[in-house]
Amino acid sequence: MGEGITGWRLHIGTIFPTPVPPRAIREFYEMAPDGIDITTVSLTIQQLSDDNMDEAILGMERAAKQLANFDVDVILQSGVPPIVRKGPGFHRELTERLSQACGLPVITDMGGVLEGMRAMGLRTLAMATPFQQFINDRLVQYLANEGIEVVSNQALGILRNTEIRRLPIPVEYQTAHKAFTDAPTKPDGLYIPCGGWGSVHNIELLERDLDTTVVTWANAMLWAPMRFKRVTEPISGFGKLLASVSARPPGFSSAAPASPARRTA
Repeated sequence: MGEGITGWRLHIGTIFPTPVPPRAIREFYEMAPDGIDITTVSLTIQQLSDDNMDEAILGMERAAKQLANFDVDVILQSGVPPIVRKGPGFHRELTERLSQACGLPVITDMGGVLEGMRAMGLRTLAMATPFQQFINDRLVQYLANEGIEVVSNQALGILRNTEIRRLPIPVEYQTAHKAFTDAPTKPDGLYIPCGGWGSVHNIELLERDLDTTVVTWANAMLWAPMRFKRVTEPISGFGKLLASVSARPPGFSSAAPASPARRTA
């Protein structure tokens, strides 16, 4: 059914902060049910410095306009470091700004992750990233402003995206496991941002081994648009968040409504 029609149930236009890692696209299609597709535009962040992140913010509006020409249903912005660089609550401003630019609903990485955490009842977290510690510190503050406490975090201290991509997949599991087990008390869940490292196949391993709930950029990237578009098909094999997929409840707020802006590049 629908063979040859791109995204006949849901077509997600995704803005990646750096040229998209091939594994991220491959694993998206391992998770996604039939009829869900992704079209991407990549920005040019080479390293996670403030200058590069500010440049990425400026490029997101152009990218959103470009994706609007490909008949996508919703725009997804990927990457939390540029958002937390701008301070608490910025994902709401960015959601509105991008929606006005492209005339489509928009979900930010942080907005989708926060909705996922709240849907799963997570109030305390362990967090693992490949980032430098200053980005982790910003994430901790940002999440605290949203009512979520990070009680333990691990940062690998990597600056360049090319180095993040070279990390062996088990490093993500090991770093996340340490962040969780180092927590002074057992957290409600585990948060793993960044699409340049690890694998979606680590999610269920960590959930099983630690008896917890894992939210990553990857499962939230699929969960939030599915909920927004009311594509109701629980997904097994990739953790509790995707297994919980159901129709969007009242008050779902990750995406700004489409603005009247025209779809032009």
